[in-house]
Amino acid sequence: MKTIKQIFFTDLKNLVKNLFALIIAVGVCFLPALYAWFNIYSNWDPYGNTGQLQLAAISLDQGYTDDDGTYKNVGEDIMEELAENDKVDWQFVDSADEALEGVESGKYYAALVIQEDFTYNMYNMFVSSMEEPTLIFYQNQKKNPVATKISDTIIGTVETNINEEFIKVMTSTIFADANDLYDDIEEEGGVDAFIDKLENLNNDLISYQDTIDDVITGNAVLSSNLAKASQDTENLQQQTQNSSGSLANSAASLQQSQNTLNTFKDQMNLTVDTILTMLTNMENQLQQAKLSGDVDQMADACEQTLRDTEQLNRDITALSESLANESGNADAIATLEQLSAAVDSLQRILKQADLDGRYDAAAEQVRETEESMIKDLDKAIANIQSSKNTVNNQLIPQLNTCIDNLENVVNNASTLMHNMSGVLSSAGDVFGSLQTTIVTSDTSLEKTRDALGKISDKLSKAIEKARSVEEDDRVKALVDTLSGDPDMYGEFFSEPVEIETVAVYPIENYGSAVAPFYTVLSIWVGVIIMAAIIKVKVSKEKYPNASPTELFFGRGMFFLFMGQVQTLITVLGDLFILKIQCIHPFLFWLTAALTSLTFTLLIYALVYSFGDVGKAIAVVVLVLQIAGSSGTYPIELLPEFFQKVYIFFPFPYAINAMRECICGLYEADLVVYLLKLLIFLAVGLVIGLWIRIPFEGINHYMEKRMEDTEIM
Repeated sequence: MKTIKQIFFTDLKNLVKNLFALIIAVGVCFLPALYAWFNIYSNWDPYGNTGQLQLAAISLDQGYTDDDGTYKNVGEDIMEELAENDKVDWQFVDSADEALEGVESGKYYAALVIQEDFTYNMYNMFVSSMEEPTLIFYQNQKKNPVATKISDTIIGTVETNINEEFIKVMTSTIFADANDLYDDIEEEGGVDAFIDKLENLNNDLISYQDTIDDVITGNAVLSSNLAKASQDTENLQQQTQNSSGSLANSAASLQQSQNTLNTFKDQMNLTVDTILTMLTNMENQLQQAKLSGDVDQMADACEQTLRDTEQLNRDITALSESLANESGNADAIATLEQLSAAVDSLQRILKQADLDGRYDAAAEQVRETEESMIKDLDKAIANIQSSKNTVNNQLIPQLNTCIDNLENVVNNASTLMHNMSGVLSSAGDVFGSLQTTIVTSDTSLEKTRDALGKISDKLSKAIEKARSVEEDDRVKALVDTLSGDPDMYGEFFSEPVEIETVAVYPIENYGSAVAPFYTVLSIWVGVIIMAAIIKVKVSKEKYPNASPTELFFGRGMFFLFMGQVQTLITVLGDLFILKIQCIHPFLFWLTAALTSLTFTLLIYALVYSFGDVGKAIAVVVLVLQIAGSSGTYPIELLPEFFQKVYIFFPFPYAINAMRECICGLYEADLVVYLLKLLIFLAVGLVIGLWIRIPFEGINHYMEKRMEDTEIM
């Protein structure tokens, strides 16, 4: 502790002995105060000089003459009110183009243009048109954002005044018409006749309610049917999709069948041609055998032909069986049967020739039968050739045509099913939309029915009351209800509610409102200035016996002293030079002193531990706190990032604590804010006493390297 005091008082003596250093120290003490004072003063009453803001105005309103011949021009009335308004500098121009040009060039911050039919629409909105009275407000938002907000406020006031005038006009007209209505009642038979008409109207209203109930009931039935139709449509759509897929598969199968048929045709022709060739050869061999008597040669040929005809007969039988499963193929089957019969005949001839080894019989016996065999072979060749031609020229083309036609039918059916699926899907959407429409209409009908019911109840009570009193009293009641002074009612209804604003924790001016933010900001800036000008570390050579902790607090005491001087000057200037509003001046100074203590120790620890990097950290934290500390704008209006991180910085707690002192205390909020603020004091101590230790070597190395540059 003794070493700490020695370092502190030595620093003070050295400062006092050096005039140049003393002047700089005094300047460092006043710089933060000047920063706070100028900012507070510039924001003292920013809306007090709005009378110098130039806004253009022009009325193009043509006015309106009512049925009584009275001329009215609301646009001119608005211009007269603006001329008397000294909140801004209204410039009355000669044309709308001049006003717009002035806004675009930046000569005027904004321009108000009242349209030609403004008054007419105001008096005839519910008579001949439904067009709202309109005025156009041009605004140069580029020129200045604050001026834009001011002009928004001004035009809002103008709009409010116009709305009040509009309500006044409408109310006056309604009550004037009510007086006319009473006169009409007297002309049309008096009060009793009028009450009878009210009863008829009430009966109609009751009838309308019953009709609405019937419609709602019908809608319920229709909605149920639509739900069922929607479900049926969905099921049918699924079935059509399945059918479309099945038909597509059938078309593919037909195409495959046609390919198989053509392949069979080719195979059959090849086999038949081979058989015909063999039969012709056999006939030639028989002819030769007849002449030469070569029975062995004829036997060999007959055996080979027999094997070929057996294969052909199996193919023909298979084709006949496949055709027999399909209808409309009788001719084809008959032709194949004819071909099979011819082959069977040939086989019988060959088998008979081979029976019991007749090929080995004597030549005389063979010759006795060879004439008959040659005739039978000629007949078989003719029948097979005829059957082949029938199959190729009639059967196969007919089958191909049939398959092509069937494939077209299947494809068309598949397309139809696919299109039908789309139609059913659209129908389902229509049913769903109809259900939604019915639900919406039911809601509207129910509200209409309820409204009619309320009107009917009121009419019933009015009729009952009118019937229960004497005739003279009825007249008086209707007169009191329907007649009156239109102007008086118009004045009342144009402003039926009076708003009384009660300020909680009132503040005199905007400068006092922003004083906490700029005072806290100046304290932080003042410490950064000190860290930039004053060395944070004491020479170890001058105090060889001092511990690191004593060295830290020795120079730290000087920083804390300078920070308190800065803060005291700033607070005194706020209170006695600017004369900000402050309900608790002593607490205001105490809060500022604790804020200075926290900020000074925190920034001093950062710079002491990390050198120039610590200074950079202090500046970055400053920038973040200026933008997101809720010093000017509510934290709820700032981006989400600042809403999440602002609680981890000291500015908000210091600012809120000073607001308590300036505007008034609420329970123990001041103590809570100060305790949260002092948490950052503890953070500074942790950084300066412990966290800095591992970084001492790195900091020393960085300082040496920066000195080597001779510029840093």
